[in-house]
Amino acid sequence: MNLAPFLLFVVLLTLFLNEYVENKLILIAFACILLGVPLLYKILQREGIIRPKLAGLIKFRGPYPIYDFSGRKYSASAIALSTTPASDERASRFDNELNYERLSRFSEALNSFGAHVAYISFSCPNRSIVGGPVSSSTNRSFIIVWASGKDDEELQKSSEMYSKQLEGICSVALPNAQTKRMSKEEISLLLSSPLPFALSNLIPLSERLKPTPAPILPPPPPPTSPDPSAAFDPPETDAVSGDGPFLGWVYSGDKKIAPLALHLRDLQRHTSIFGATGGGKSTTAITLALRLFSTGISTLILDWHGEHSRIITEAGGKVFCPGSTEHGITINPLSGCSGRDIGFQVEFVTDIFSQIFQFTAPQSYMFREAIKACYRSKVTPTLSDLINELGLLPIRSSWDHETRMALMRRLKLFTEGTCGMAVNGTDSFYREELFRGLVSIDLGHLKDVNSRSIFSNLLLKAVYDHVIARKEQPSLSHVLLIEEAQNILPPRRPEMPRSIGERILGELRKFGEGVIIVSQFPSSISQDVLKNTSVRIIHAIRSGEDLKVLGGSTSLSEEQCRAITSLSLGEAVVNLPYKTSNIFVKVTPDPLFATSRSTGSDLLSSLPSQA
Repeated sequence: MNLAPFLLFVVLLTLFLNEYVENKLILIAFACILLGVPLLYKILQREGIIRPKLAGLIKFRGPYPIYDFSGRKYSASAIALSTTPASDERASRFDNELNYERLSRFSEALNSFGAHVAYISFSCPNRSIVGGPVSSSTNRSFIIVWASGKDDEELQKSSEMYSKQLEGICSVALPNAQTKRMSKEEISLLLSSPLPFALSNLIPLSERLKPTPAPILPPPPPPTSPDPSAAFDPPETDAVSGDGPFLGWVYSGDKKIAPLALHLRDLQRHTSIFGATGGGKSTTAITLALRLFSTGISTLILDWHGEHSRIITEAGGKVFCPGSTEHGITINPLSGCSGRDIGFQVEFVTDIFSQIFQFTAPQSYMFREAIKACYRSKVTPTLSDLINELGLLPIRSSWDHETRMALMRRLKLFTEGTCGMAVNGTDSFYREELFRGLVSIDLGHLKDVNSRSIFSNLLLKAVYDHVIARKEQPSLSHVLLIEEAQNILPPRRPEMPRSIGERILGELRKFGEGVIIVSQFPSSISQDVLKNTSVRIIHAIRSGEDLKVLGGSTSLSEEQCRAITSLSLGEAVVNLPYKTSNIFVKVTPDPLFATSRSTGSDLLSSLPSQA
């Protein structure tokens, strides 16, 4: 409510009534009541009894409308999506799968946008000029992004940035769609009018009279074959009669052929497990771990989300939770070194932090010099000691100062909170405990991705130190299982140097250490790692890019690639280093899975004490 015009109105009304009202007390009381109306209005508005109307609160000072609600301003930017009619109404199966993949990635991009996004997809019936029946409809989509703040100029800049980001996402995820920025008048119409009225008026009549275009993104097609096992031949006997853990039953042409037991020598040359969410890859991975443990082979699990802690505990294993006050552990990244290999230790730790934080050359150099200074002053320094040594390094220029402050800001995060509990300080346990029996490292208490990546690489280094001390082994003696392996073994360009994880995995097999890597998509991990795994277990994958990667490394035929897209829960294609390399398997989960699902007790209360 604008106060000045209202006060002028009250004064004029009082002067006018003064000529007709003899009792001046009544006139004064009436004027006071009128003057109290704005205060009453503000109170009712604050309590939510009176809400501001949209009309009259929209500003048009820039290319995007600004809405003012209760002292806070909002701005919206939007784009419209449309497609041209397809020349061929019948889309191939590959085209449909590719469109489905694009839709999935488009949805993921919108979810990670970092702002409030509204996605409207609608169908508007075509109009008939002669009044005949309507037999088709026009499909359109709108994407709206909200920005909030107090400054008009800042809101205009935010809306412009969001519009560019939306156009970029659409151009990558939906290359066949035409994008159009909506004007401020169109946005206002869409937000301030009833939705059917707004949608009908936002599409010109000339477009509504056109033939119906093909849908932007059709739903995923049903599998062409009800039996994916028909694409796979029966395996040779030697390939499935191994001395290792039982995985499941082999099928061919919908017939049960034989049980599949993996060879320990193949597991020693590493294993990879892939599959989209809900396909059963995690169940397969933990089933392998439990059955390896039952045969006497110790297994260490790097559990990225902490989803396997309960079943590991019920199987008699130990669960450590870095960052937890009750079951936490501390791994000092600067320990595990003797006097003769300090140089190796310095380079190794420097490479780990450089890889995670993408250090520049000056930052890597200063970090390396600070670690050397730590080892000169202490036998087993900590990250707090490393920060102190960074503060003592001589500064010769403003560049040195900026480099040091950048390093200290990053390292400070690893001395506080849950991450500080996990990596800052001396080792809280004997490292040999990690390599005895069934052990799981629950990283769920480390909320920061960088913290988990640092800790995971430090754990890989601990495994490497352990196997080096154990010396070379002719047979499999320990297995490391890595969940969400793309966070530790990411893909890289051929000209880039190998990551820490790649370097470690390349040397572990000769020391009797087998590694099982688990990831959703083959294209999301290092291709060198994929090529160097002996056993590949593939659950349902529908991404064309991932199928292409697998086809190049596993000799999958086109028919077998199509079969992988139609796998059900628990079904997998197993690639083995034998003549009949690709076989169809229905994985048999460990019986503990049924027991674990039936228990509802709290996870931490069920864990044993691990002092």
